[in-house]
Amino acid sequence: MSKNRNLLHFSQEELTEIVGKFSFPPFRATQIFQWIWKNRVSSLEEMRTLPKGLLSLLKDEGYFLLWPTIKKSEKSSDGTIKILYELEDLRTVETVAIPREDQGRLTVCISTQVGCRMGCTFCMTAQQKTERNLYFSEIVAQILLLEDFKKVTNVVVMGMGEPFDNYDELMKSLDVMMNDKLSLGIGAGKITVSTSGLLPKIEKFAEESKCRLAISLNAPNNILREKIMPINKAYPIEKLLSLVKKISGPHFPRARKRKFYVTFEYILMKEYNDSPEQARELLKLVEGIPCKINLLRYNENPYSPFKRPEMKRVLAFQEVLINGGQLNFLRKSRGRDISAACGQLASQDKRNSGPEVELLN
Repeated sequence: MSKNRNLLHFSQEELTEIVGKFSFPPFRATQIFQWIWKNRVSSLEEMRTLPKGLLSLLKDEGYFLLWPTIKKSEKSSDGTIKILYELEDLRTVETVAIPREDQGRLTVCISTQVGCRMGCTFCMTAQQKTERNLYFSEIVAQILLLEDFKKVTNVVVMGMGEPFDNYDELMKSLDVMMNDKLSLGIGAGKITVSTSGLLPKIEKFAEESKCRLAISLNAPNNILREKIMPINKAYPIEKLLSLVKKISGPHFPRARKRKFYVTFEYILMKEYNDSPEQARELLKLVEGIPCKINLLRYNENPYSPFKRPEMKRVLAFQEVLINGGQLNFLRKSRGRDISAACGQLASQDKRNSGPEVELLN
């Protein structure tokens, strides 16, 4: 991505290069970075510790500071909030805030791209034209702007886009999220990144990051998975599972000290991948891999033919996994009535929407 002169989009290293060209020392770049990400200023004039000479040079060179804005928000009957962010080029992305008042938690599901090019047939985002990757700053801003209302405790990178298709900006964003010298300081164990299965980036992520990894599996064999996830043509299940075994092994070099533990996401679609026979096939597939399986009932959207299975089919599928000794969880869909649940996000305003709400009230 080519950058404009919005200082929001530059890493601390890039800011060091900028101030260096003006013959200022590196600590000035650190100050700029902290003014942005710790103090959340909205203009150069608010960076009071910077020399006037540096500020003048930045302005003369066309540098500025502009944050994304909250264009719209909707609240579900279950308390989930969907936020539509408008970026500086007027493109938009959706973010979902999921409060758990009983646990004192606020989980935020964030996006990494405007659209998605993975083409998963069950996903609303895939029906939207892929417009561009987000800068790391636009990824982090989805959290920071919410923190004006309530502290974010958990982050899932499972919104619009394939995170590993925007790997470099993703990793920059994670560094900012986890930096306890800034304002977020979210622990790596509280951040989960989800991928449809970009194998080279999965391995790289396992080497470089302490954050959690989730992989969208959604089928127990190549025939079914390829029909709904085109990425399976390039990276079929046997290669995916082979890599997961490798990165879960004791001899794989990685940033973390604790054992690498993968979550497989499995969306249950009525009479497609939800039979007890397919559950047994799934059991055999993940045998020997230290993992858990998150089961989700499909959330329907008008662009997909798949249907949400009845609970009795879901429980029958889960019973097979339980009897097989496989750790699994049946996840409750949040925000379905405002199209905020898994697979329903899209920034194009095609749906009838509910009333605007005051955030997190």
